[in-house]
This record gives sequence, C-alpha cells and structure tokens, in this order.
Amino acid sequence: MGTTQGSVRWGIERRLEFIEFRLFWEGHVNRGDLMAAFGISINQASTDLNRYLGMAPGNMVYDKSARTYVRGDRFEPLFLKPDPASYLSQLRSISDSIVSQEETWIGQMPAFDTVPSPVRGIDAHTLRRVIEAIRTRQALEVEYQSLSNPAPRWRWIAPHAIAFDGFRWHARAYCFTDGCFKDFLLARILGIRATRPSDIDASRDVDWHTHVTLEIGPHPGLSDVQKKVIALDYGMRDGKVSITVREALLYYTLKRLGLDTDPAARNPADQQIVLLNREAINGLRQRTSTS
Repeated sequence: MGTTQGSVRWGIERRLEFIEFRLFWEGHVNRGDLMAAFGISINQASTDLNRYLGMAPGNMVYDKSARTYVRGDRFEPLFLKPDPASYLSQLRSISDSIVSQEETWIGQMPAFDTVPSPVRGIDAHTLRRVIEAIRTRQALEVEYQSLSNPAPRWRWIAPHAIAFDGFRWHARAYCFTDGCFKDFLLARILGIRATRPSDIDASRDVDWHTHVTLEIGPHPGLSDVQKKVIALDYGMRDGKVSITVREALLYYTLKRLGLDTDPAARNPADQQIVLLNREAINGLRQRTSTS
C-alpha cells in the first residue's frame, strides 16, 4: 500500500480495502457487511467506516433511505487496486466449489455460470508428499500410470515444481528411469512408497528455466472489422500481443490456444488468432517430455 496508508495497522487496512471492494464492485457498503466479513463488533464497524470517511470523504456518502453508504461520484480507491481477473477468479472459485461465497468479499453475486471441467482425481496425501519433496529436496518412489504402458510402474522421481497447463496439474521432476526432466500428471500418481535425499540440481532443468515469447495476432483470414474485435478481446496493440511462457509449458500453451496446428487448417472465425513468430517457435528444439 502507498504512503497514505503507511500508518494504518494491517487488520484495519484489510477492512478499509474491503470497504473499497464493496463500493467499487457493488456500489454500497454498511456496518453489517463489515461485521459479517470480519466478525467485528458494531462499534468497530462504525469506527472503520468513519475512519474511511475521514481518509476519503469523496468516496462514499450515506444514503439515509437505504441506510447504507453508497459510492461517491468522485470515488478514487486508496487501498484497492480494482482487478477484474481477481474478481472473476473468485466467481470461478465459487462455481468450482473451491470456496463459498462467504469466503470471498463478494456480497451480491451477479448471475453467472462457467463451462465445467472434468474433476481431476488428485489425492491430497499424494499432493502433500510431492510438495514436501519439493521443499526438502527429496526423491520419491512413485507408482505411475503413463499412457505408454498398459500397467503402472514404480519409478524414482525428484520433483522440483508443480505446474498447471490450464486443465491439469503436473509435477515437474527429474525421472531417474529415463534420465531427464519430465512432467508427471499428479492424478496419475497411484502411490508413493519410499523417499530418499536427492542431489538433483533443479537448475539443470533447462526447459523449466528457459522462457519463450509468443507473438499472437488476429487470423489473417478475418476481415478488418473482425481483426479489430479480436485485438480488443486479447488486448493487442499494433495487431499483436506477447505471451511469455516457460519452454516446459510451451506444448500445453500452444495446444490450449489452438496454435499447435497450421492456421490454414481451421476456419478463421473458429481459430481467430495465429502465431506470428511461428518459424522461431518451430525452430526451438522441443525438449519437453510428458508421461
């Protein structure tokens, strides 16, 4: 937070940020909102609202008929940086039953829905063991079911990170069987029966530590008007936008964006975007391996 709030204690600052969240996204806030969100007394809630009024008198006014504070015409947030991605991610988390509405700051949810994704069967104890192994530099003997073998096999891996490809969570690990760094889907780890100290240096995972910049632009087969619409959708400037990804996640990124095939193979209205630096990306040596 800025110097204006430097002397405000953290707990109070969170409540003042909450006041701004409700004012910005919902247009109003009252004592009951603060009491429900933070479990504070009515006197403390009144004190917080009065403190906020003293710091930002133009940001909210009291509506006597509604018995609530409403957003002022000159509203300028002091504590909150309005973030659409954060707000929408809260809605998605509620939809996915990751959190309840009461665990977020959203008081009045808009009507919404999300496209459902298949539930990935990740075992909590497996995830905990993988995270512990990353933190303590341990190798794990895991029973893993890969697509290349009909039956699961036991193997030693040394995980150093986890990654999400947009649909599934992976453990990025050194595989002692294959002698290289690979991705292991957490849902395919069926069991863990042993651990041992690992001397694998994660900095050797070149794909993980190498970043690649993708230049994305509207599909050339679109009309000029359609290109402007796509540019707006993706926040493009001068007909392109840059996305930086780890080379280890390049395969998943291209696949998720539909950029892993020749753009001429799909209808422009369906594909919508193309990879402008395709030659450079195709020229990269694809070292990433997935089990």
